[in-house]
Amino acid sequence: MRTFIIKANEAHTRADFRLNDLPGTSGRIDLLCRVLNSAFLLSHGFRKNVRVWLLLYGPPNPPKAIRFEGPKLKVRLNPDERSTAKLIMKVLKAGEDLREPGKEIEVYPGLYVSNRTFEDVIRLTVKNSALYYLHEDGKPIGELSFPQNVAFVLGDHKGLSREDEAFLDNIAERVSVGRKSYLASHVVTYVNIFLDSLPNPP
Repeated sequence: MRTFIIKANEAHTRADFRLNDLPGTSGRIDLLCRVLNSAFLLSHGFRKNVRVWLLLYGPPNPPKAIRFEGPKLKVRLNPDERSTAKLIMKVLKAGEDLREPGKEIEVYPGLYVSNRTFEDVIRLTVKNSALYYLHEDGKPIGELSFPQNVAFVLGDHKGLSREDEAFLDNIAERVSVGRKSYLASHVVTYVNIFLDSLPNPP
């Protein structure tokens, strides 16, 4: 299983944004839509061996954690950002009344929402996956050997905070796809392509 965890520092935690202006009204949920497309979509297919956590930390009620579970996912993801953002809106509406941090609601088959924090999700993930932090200064991805269950953490256009990085330092290995700062969706695409090329891909 491949897991991608992205922390979105400004992404709205209520469905109060406009689909016609995602970059300007949603805290960059358009970026998250592109990450989902890169994680799951093939030219004529869908990756079932992928899990994605979207960790929304924007206004008004952070955090919100949205989990897309590839093997169980029944909703259709389309290449356009608008339809994916509309799906995220529905999930946020379903999770408006959540209060308990550990409770998770299954909104659609394979699609969940909770109030889990970044730290909660990381602790949950490392129980059964090797954890890697995608960072420009990490070890080149081609120099690593990967087990069957892998998880990659990355930030949005703002990156992760120093506190987040300090939390990851002892539990995640830094890995790099290059020395430049690339778009999050492009990094996810690259990681998928690289893993696909391995003799026994995760």
